[in-house]
Amino acid sequence: MAKVNRRTFLAGSLASGLAINTQAQAGLFSKSYRSRTKALVLGSGFGGSVAALRLTEAGIDTVMIERGKFWKYSGEDTYPKVSNIFGELSDSALWREPSKWLGGSVGMIQYIVNNGINIGVGACLGGGSLVYGGVLLQPRREIFETALSGLNYTQMDREYYPRVLARISGGPIPDDILGSPNYAGMRDYIRVAEAAGHEIVRSEVGFDWNIIREEIQGKRAPAASIGEYVFGCNSGAKNSLDRNYIKDAARTGKLKIHVLHNVQHIVKKRTGGYEIFCDLLSKQGSIIGEHVIECEYLFMGAGSVNTTRLLLKSQANGDLPGITSDLGDKWATNGDLIYARYGLGEVNGEYQAGPACIASFDTNNPIKPTGFMHSPGPVGKSTQLQMGMLVPEVTSKATYNRFLDKMSLNWDKSLDTRSTEALDSTTQDMIDAGGGKFSSIPAFGTWHPLGGAAMGSTCDYSGRVYGIDNLFIVDGAAIPGAVGAANPSLTIAANAERMMEQIIPTLS
Repeated sequence: MAKVNRRTFLAGSLASGLAINTQAQAGLFSKSYRSRTKALVLGSGFGGSVAALRLTEAGIDTVMIERGKFWKYSGEDTYPKVSNIFGELSDSALWREPSKWLGGSVGMIQYIVNNGINIGVGACLGGGSLVYGGVLLQPRREIFETALSGLNYTQMDREYYPRVLARISGGPIPDDILGSPNYAGMRDYIRVAEAAGHEIVRSEVGFDWNIIREEIQGKRAPAASIGEYVFGCNSGAKNSLDRNYIKDAARTGKLKIHVLHNVQHIVKKRTGGYEIFCDLLSKQGSIIGEHVIECEYLFMGAGSVNTTRLLLKSQANGDLPGITSDLGDKWATNGDLIYARYGLGEVNGEYQAGPACIASFDTNNPIKPTGFMHSPGPVGKSTQLQMGMLVPEVTSKATYNRFLDKMSLNWDKSLDTRSTEALDSTTQDMIDAGGGKFSSIPAFGTWHPLGGAAMGSTCDYSGRVYGIDNLFIVDGAAIPGAVGAANPSLTIAANAERMMEQIIPTLS
């Protein structure tokens, strides 16, 4: 095969979706466009991108649809900046639900407030890989097995975790970068966590450390090295999924990508297969047309919240006859709770550089094991943020009201005081070792929603949905609430690799 460079790949792979939008903008939005494909992948995050690659490598014609746009990297002003959070992030960076007449916004991240919990989810090509801290942290065996007893940790450790890391990881933070001035806060976090008796792990990350090194050397405009690494990364250091899994799938010649396609309905056809009804969106967030895509195989990769919502909506409307009544079960937050440790003295220096790449595990916690990620952010010289994670005691069951067209996650954090006590205990260890005070920030919510269409409840452990043919869950919705005191992106992708290895041989 002739070499496909990144520019050619992106122009070619997005052409079909943009052509449809062009027709709709010409005044034909009342017309319903139709197309067909063998397999359709709904979403482009850590589950959907894996599914797309493995389907296309198997020679199966595949369409990937994404509600957001493609953020083409074009230099140091490509992505929104955290330092302008009340400017860019309240406008172009935020996703607001589109409408035909009032418009919306097709920013790269959506914040959802549902039953009192705030949730951040990606809304762009590459999904959460554009709007995460780059953490590819493998859970500890004993905690993983508490959360995901139906999976074989040895197999994940030997086969599927390494498979994902080989494609997207830049490795753990090198010594020379950790030793540079802007990483003083990270070094202090390590010192304090070690003094508290916690295990330190240099996590693998989805970043190119050579580019970050060039930032430090003044060869590139600084981004990650000054804490600007969450909403994309303007130095180009973030290894988001459009640069690996999606790019490699497009190289097969078997993938079409439609961006700015917001799915509204999923219908199982009586004659077999599915119809997926998508609103076509303009770059300004208005609904400008409709595209109906028929497929034989449907792979759900829209993320825990949106995969669950779309399936519950279709179930309520009678469009997925036979789907299990357990749909919606085992939704939770990965045990997320963010903490601020403050009054630490000037331990951070001028900047808290990223990405988030230092984890600590407290396996001797008297209540239950916890994991924490140091979360560099623009919070001053004497404050540090850290994300606590564990296996929660409770999950919820999401429900859907068809009359209000609204999903409720029914999450009640107050039912899980034991988990909060465990996270508080670990943080207090660090205060005892390093001084200062701490405060949890429950209003932050979670960027790690999991479950709702979980393995062992809605689907089997290969991702096949119970009671309905040729429908698969390959994303975080399949994970029952937690991955085991670690950030879930790596486990979602590795689990999708495991699932696709089982699914592909069964497809005709």
